[in-house]
Amino acid sequence: MKKSSISAVLLFVAMMLIANSAYAHGVWFAMRCDRTQLVCGEGWKDNGYDPNGLIRMNGYDAAYKDVAVKPINGENYLYIEPDDKTSVVYVELDYGFWSNSPDGTWIPKPMTEVEGSTIGTHAIKYSVNYLKSVDKIAPVSGLLYQLVPSVDPTKLAVGEEFKVQLLNGDKPMANVAIIPDVLNHHTETIKTDENGMAVVKASNGGVNVIGCEMVVPYENEGIDKKATRSKVFVSLSFTLYPKEED
Repeated sequence: MKKSSISAVLLFVAMMLIANSAYAHGVWFAMRCDRTQLVCGEGWKDNGYDPNGLIRMNGYDAAYKDVAVKPINGENYLYIEPDDKTSVVYVELDYGFWSNSPDGTWIPKPMTEVEGSTIGTHAIKYSVNYLKSVDKIAPVSGLLYQLVPSVDPTKLAVGEEFKVQLLNGDKPMANVAIIPDVLNHHTETIKTDENGMAVVKASNGGVNVIGCEMVVPYENEGIDKKATRSKVFVSLSFTLYPKEED
């Protein structure tokens, strides 16, 4: 898949941001059957996906230095076995093409394979996941999109508020709809301010996912006719482990 450069995206992103939280499928890591599994879904619903759609996966230690992390394919998912040095894992996942048919049905194929299609979407997921604490919060270098927490999210208490900043490259993205709690309230959003900031809350004693979905121009426009647009979902995830008395 051809990737647009950060500079090219900056030229069009201000004109093309559209929130569509009702169909906000993101990815994040969660424990499933004793595995650290990459989950794809929205709200209460998880979906299978092609593990070969993985574009990029990078691991980082507490100082954001590279560490090895290996994706392991399941039948319709992937998982990792992070070592003790792995604090953060970044993922890009190609979720494929979805095209409308003349009868209004959405079909998981590119437009070139759906006769009469007038709208085609290429879905791409971007996700920064905090598995353990870090020395000092910072943006992950070299990412096209990311949500950056203002504090180490693994050290928050349930219910505690903090800020996130949405970045395109190193530029803040203003007036974008953020979903503060993708797992439990994925249709409720708030807007980023002029600095790309939004106040959110550590909602869950367990997995927390903050995200946003945006419609942007198709990255292969003029090269092929598989889609008319791309949808990107950007997520930040972390897990809290409240103390138990028993």
